Amino acid sequence: MKRKFWKIFGIVCAVVTICAALGGVIFIDSFRRGSEFVDFDKDKLNEVYTALTVLDDDGNAINEPLYLNNCKQIPLSALHDYTYMAFVAVEDKRFFEHDGIDFRRVAGAMINNLKSLSYKEGASTISQQLIKNTHLDNSKTVKRKLNEMMLAKELEKEYSKREILEMYVNTIYFGRSAYGIETAANVYFNKSATELTVSESAVLAGMIKAPNVYAPDKNAEKCRARRDTVLKLMSEQKIIDDDVYAEALAEPIQYVPQAPHNEKNYVYHVMQEACALLNMSPLQLSRSDFVIETYCKQDVQKNLYKQMSADSTVCKDGKLADMSAIVLNNTGGVEACLTRGESAGTKRQVGSALKPIAVYAPALNEKIITQASPILDEETDFNGYKPTNAGGYNGWTTVKYAVAKSLNVPAVKTLNALTLSASEKYLAKLGITGEQNLSLALGNANGGIDMLTLAKCYATLANDGQCNEVGFIKKIYNENGMIYSREQQNDRVFRSGANYLMTDMLVNTVETGTARALKNARYQIAAKTGTVGNSDGNSDALVAGYTTENTFVFWYSGDLPNNVNGSTAPCEFASRVLSEMYAETAPAAFVPPSTVVRLDVDKHSLYDNQLVVRTVNGEKFWFDKNNQPKELLNETRYEYRLNVNCDGNTVHIFLPQTDGKWQLYRLTDGTAELLPIDGDAYTEEIVGDAEYYAELYLNNRLVYTTPKAQVHRQNRRQDDPPRTDFPDLTDFWYWG
Repeated sequence: MKRKFWKIFGIVCAVVTICAALGGVIFIDSFRRGSEFVDFDKDKLNEVYTALTVLDDDGNAINEPLYLNNCKQIPLSALHDYTYMAFVAVEDKRFFEHDGIDFRRVAGAMINNLKSLSYKEGASTISQQLIKNTHLDNSKTVKRKLNEMMLAKELEKEYSKREILEMYVNTIYFGRSAYGIETAANVYFNKSATELTVSESAVLAGMIKAPNVYAPDKNAEKCRARRDTVLKLMSEQKIIDDDVYAEALAEPIQYVPQAPHNEKNYVYHVMQEACALLNMSPLQLSRSDFVIETYCKQDVQKNLYKQMSADSTVCKDGKLADMSAIVLNNTGGVEACLTRGESAGTKRQVGSALKPIAVYAPALNEKIITQASPILDEETDFNGYKPTNAGGYNGWTTVKYAVAKSLNVPAVKTLNALTLSASEKYLAKLGITGEQNLSLALGNANGGIDMLTLAKCYATLANDGQCNEVGFIKKIYNENGMIYSREQQNDRVFRSGANYLMTDMLVNTVETGTARALKNARYQIAAKTGTVGNSDGNSDALVAGYTTENTFVFWYSGDLPNNVNGSTAPCEFASRVLSEMYAETAPAAFVPPSTVVRLDVDKHSLYDNQLVVRTVNGEKFWFDKNNQPKELLNETRYEYRLNVNCDGNTVHIFLPQTDGKWQLYRLTDGTAELLPIDGDAYTEEIVGDAEYYAELYLNNRLVYTTPKAQVHRQNRRQDDPPRTDFPDLTDFWYWG
């Protein structure tokens, strides 16, 4: 009975195995015949070439280089054995044993993926990685993996192991726009790949897993740990002996910092965006025959090059400061972009440039404040958090003045009234996420903000409160036609009225506040500066703003001296760029929507008779019609005049009878003297020419000043006959 069972079981297993194998063959054959299958192409191997076409806003080819032209090829025979074997050790230790697929690794990866219920491990051999880098996209699908494995088998039939390895090390991406080991050796160690030490070879082999994580200039500790892992693998696999291993472990990692003048141009950002949209590597994209239409204005881009090349702003060590510069239209299409230096374009703190976005525009939108809302700027303890102002405290002031002068305490008080949770919701709409604290009011955003995100925020203000993603690319075409077209979302973040109130305050910031280095333009600019630092120096200095045509961000970063702050170098740079941009035509002025109204504000009513106020009587403020003063003061018209009579050598001045208190002044040679009033009259002897006027005060508030009355003494000789035409005014005459 048992023999019969096992016989039947064996037959069933054999049938199942045959069916599975047959099914697999049928599936693979069907897949190979399908449109998704990518055929093996020798021309795509070991050849760095560019077939990509990038067009500007007018349809002309952009003449900037793609960041692949510096990829340098080097024969494997020129490298030390330990250099290329470092890659074998960490990426594919059985490279010289398998025929393109390491089934032992595949089985292990499948088990681990099943355990984690994910697709984290791919078990790709060096041959598979070369195929993926040159033939396929980065998607994690079974079909893509199957295609990769099949092409790897064909690769192994066509080329020797050393040829495959040579193609591999010449096409790997190492970060910093470096493709191939020769370029990487130049960029990171300022030497040829033929001169790499064992330690340096291990650094480069270890970092290709994730250049932004393991590169020496990204994270020194992670880089060292990863290098040590590679060295250990090399030792275990007998690539290096114990002495070499120990020496390499002890060798310090001395890389060449990325040069401050190392620029990333417009095309670099186009390729980054296209790779994300198409799920391709930069190398794959550059080899494609795609045509990419962009928003690039080449005259503006050249202007950025010109101004940045001429800029000599330096850090405290005398080296050029890092810079980020971007100009876009107000719906998010980037017209020009240029960065230089390692810190440029990274996520950083933006200082007070975040106040309009995180605090004031949301508070206006929620109708928590108006432009004229009074705020007491004084030392305040917010549960242990005590913000200060660079120039001291200002007492009672308005939101409008606080924005213009970038006051910190009013910003924190406004954020407190708005609440952090409400601010976080607005920031999330603009692409800024994370839990925040009250220092957000001073521009301290959790995780920092990069140039593109800050530009997106200000473009939202420039676009009537409607948000679009910032983009470089309009459309992408392949041989079959258009495969991508950018769509504008125009997602509403701020109401039109609230948005205009914020814009008007930023225009005032240019006219009277921290961005006044831009005030000489013949057109309106709305802008806010930001500075991050302390008394020992600054790390960031920037200005973000907009006109009715364009949004801009100009940002300096590095170990900056205190005289490089948001109000200085960034605004001066912005002034030069905008002057050339608008040399022939000027943007129109900002137009208030129908939902706002402009009113004169009585400061004493506003501040409940506070006397020390940083505003002027009768200052005009814009209000949302649904959030304006509920009561308007009736304007009182006064037409009082002084009653002046002369009697011999004496002048008599009578003050009008009215409510309030009069103060009478004599003005002589431009100097005003307060005169003592006896009731409603004043009498004195006139000894020369003089002017008299009076001020009327109600509730200690000046409400009216009379016209001046002029009195002149006329000299006459004693032998002159007496005048008879106006006998009462022999010696004096006056008019009111």
